[in-house]
Amino acid sequence: MQAVSLVYSAFVPHPPIVVPEIGRGQEELCGSTLRAYQELAARVAGAEPETVVLVSPHAALLEEGVTVLKNEEVQGNFANFGVLGVRLAFPNDLSLVERLSRELLRVRPRFGELDHGALVPLYFLERAGWRGKVVLLSMPMAGPERYGEELGRLLRSWPTKVALVASGDLSHRLREDGPYGFNPAGPRFDEAIVAGLKGNPAQIVQIPREIVEAAGECGYRSLRLALAAQEGARKVLSYEGPFGVGYLVAELYRPSSLARWARRCLTEYLGGGDPTALPQPQEPEFQRHRGCFVTLKKDGDLRGCIGTTQGYQANLALEIAHNAVAAGTEDPRFRPVEPEELSDIRFSVDVLGDLEKVKNLAELDPWRYGVVVSQHGRRGLLLPHLEGVDTVEQQLSIAKQKAGLSPETTVDMSRFEVVRHYE
Repeated sequence: MQAVSLVYSAFVPHPPIVVPEIGRGQEELCGSTLRAYQELAARVAGAEPETVVLVSPHAALLEEGVTVLKNEEVQGNFANFGVLGVRLAFPNDLSLVERLSRELLRVRPRFGELDHGALVPLYFLERAGWRGKVVLLSMPMAGPERYGEELGRLLRSWPTKVALVASGDLSHRLREDGPYGFNPAGPRFDEAIVAGLKGNPAQIVQIPREIVEAAGECGYRSLRLALAAQEGARKVLSYEGPFGVGYLVAELYRPSSLARWARRCLTEYLGGGDPTALPQPQEPEFQRHRGCFVTLKKDGDLRGCIGTTQGYQANLALEIAHNAVAAGTEDPRFRPVEPEELSDIRFSVDVLGDLEKVKNLAELDPWRYGVVVSQHGRRGLLLPHLEGVDTVEQQLSIAKQKAGLSPETTVDMSRFEVVRHYE
């Protein structure tokens, strides 16, 4: 299968109190964050990145642009928090620093130490067994999506494995007895972030500016950068605010072998081979009997999507192979994919759950459920969590259109959940 360069992306908080040597028992008051941090660090370490790129809101910030540490060794300690015995040091990935300095917009190299926005996640990574190179970027104050898109492009083409970790706390104004007091915008901001990660991430960018400013956050831009760097199956591992500051631990992306298998099958077919003759992956997830959809995107735009609502092949590996070829060559909305396009196309695979009959619109949710409509022998299907489809009415309208039915037609409805897998 195609080699993967960007192997993980995450968003983490950086409260020093969660470090046991600093918390001295108080870390258990944010035990959910502590345990989620340990779990996420183990996942990053398991992905075996050679380099971790850290984006911190407490590095030297610029009004326009970002800074990057240029030290041969990046190091720091928790002396500012009363702990002298914990020092972290990692080699810098100077080759990657040089490329980022050359190709990212307005990058200012500097010398200095790791700030606590970087030290806290690195503490957990080291204790999870990871040892590698570190690149420290500051959080961009302007244009986080632009930086994220460019950073993602560069990391995906890097010759060795890289993980992206964005650091930041959410609102600092969740409680009257917190360090910054209470503002009603604080809980509203945090709720919008968590809801966006669980549903439509586009809503995160749309949080009103006055809410963001009143919330007193420090991680909004670093989160937006990481979301723009790589689309993925987001998972909130923990959220809590026991000290009046919102702590969020979230996995934003990790590559899936199902999506890489889809790419391999279409590549084999376009090269004149038979994908069903390829040695099949033997992992248990490939041996299931499920329907699936394979989606191709080029430059963020749909390039093909074909699938099945139930398994017709012997297993999911063959189901993906069949649908990957069909998505690339038989989608009537697009011309067939050419072999030279493959490097610019991103693959995803939606594995479908069982269909459930729906009696009313209240049982639908365009971000949680896909929908199937049928009437007069015609049938239309629409997958869930599609960009631009935010309401049940929009979802049903498009599904009816795909079935060749008028908007006024009364239809039978079924819903289904999917698990989306990204390259």
